[in-house]
Amino acid sequence: MNVGKSAALETRGRRHTTQHHRSHRPWHFRTVVGVVFVVMAASSAPSPLYGLYQQQWHFGTATSTIIYACYALGAVLTLLLAGGLAEHLGTQRTIVVALATIVVSFLAFLLATGAWALCLARLIQGVAVGLLTSSAGSALADLHRDRSHRAAAASNSAATSTGIALGAVFSGLAVQFAPAPLVTPFVVLTVLSLGGLALVRAIPAWQIVPERLRPWRPRGLRMGAEPRGILLRVAPMVIAGWAVVGMYLALGVDLVAGLLHTSDRAMSSLVILVVQGCGGIAPMLLRRLGDRAASVTGCALLVAGVGVSVVGFDTAHALLFFSGAAITGAGFGLSFMGSTSTVTAAVIAGGHPQLLPGFFALAYLAVSVPVVALGAAASRFGVAAAFSGFGLLVALLAMVAGASAVRRGRPASQPGRAVAGHREQ
Repeated sequence: MNVGKSAALETRGRRHTTQHHRSHRPWHFRTVVGVVFVVMAASSAPSPLYGLYQQQWHFGTATSTIIYACYALGAVLTLLLAGGLAEHLGTQRTIVVALATIVVSFLAFLLATGAWALCLARLIQGVAVGLLTSSAGSALADLHRDRSHRAAAASNSAATSTGIALGAVFSGLAVQFAPAPLVTPFVVLTVLSLGGLALVRAIPAWQIVPERLRPWRPRGLRMGAEPRGILLRVAPMVIAGWAVVGMYLALGVDLVAGLLHTSDRAMSSLVILVVQGCGGIAPMLLRRLGDRAASVTGCALLVAGVGVSVVGFDTAHALLFFSGAAITGAGFGLSFMGSTSTVTAAVIAGGHPQLLPGFFALAYLAVSVPVVALGAAASRFGVAAAFSGFGLLVALLAMVAGASAVRRGRPASQPGRAVAGHREQ
């Protein structure tokens, strides 16, 4: 009797353990990378469409900011209240739920009849992004052939940045050339999301989960002293990197429109492509960098890139401005890779599943607050003043984050090496 109870307890205790005996094929890993790309592309796709929505339903910039805030609210609240869902359902099921939710958001966009419906659609979209980001990092580490948290972090960072970049560009091109620009992006994204959902379901289960689940209810994010300490160590870098993204999302289109004297929104969105595109390329080119090296290099590039962009805009030098944006994007990508790898390693080695939801909740707060605050600051003080002032604040924070990474010496990702199964190159 006692033996039976012990066996049952042991089985229940390891129900979310990765199945090491099952070999995973490369397409399993690539499928989850592709899903991250599609969902992040979906998160940025509505932004270039706001101009058309404003013309159709006659609302202003303040309403557009509220619509974006609904997306951020959905993502942050999901990460804070439902971040533990992946621990309950398993990461595979959580990713499937995220994809189903994002498809519902596309339907809400297609059926929208006013600004309130856009708020609802963005809120649902934020929930989907929160569910995905709370589970994708661990899933990628589990599905990588070497279980390398560093390779998983590099792919996650690259897919996130390139997804945000190309989603906005695709919608911008739809505005210029598609016969139904408010329909085409969401139809394409729906097809891609449903395809991703089918592929994720086709992957052999990589976690042991029970067939019948216990009841679940949302709970606030709770972390012990150790995971809280890890999150606090990477917080300055996360805030600096994602605040830069928020700065370009809030002001980038207006900055380029003034610099190039154009009203073409697709052309004006080019700076977002440069920032996020370089943010996706840098981690893949420098994926062998250790966590500390990536963090320090990323922070240094953030400082240099923001400085060059501000000088380029102030001197009306477009090439200098875009060069700074490219450097800034590379800095964001490397700092995101370093911090994500550190956190993912701690999740794998120390069993702290709440770390990833907390990490991404911090990231979404860091990107969302600037979008809202800079919209108000630009209206009051002008785009140039808001860009220069906020750029200075972000550069100072990146300096602090870089100095902190240097002082730490070896980061908390040390245990992840044993898990990754290889030495840091």
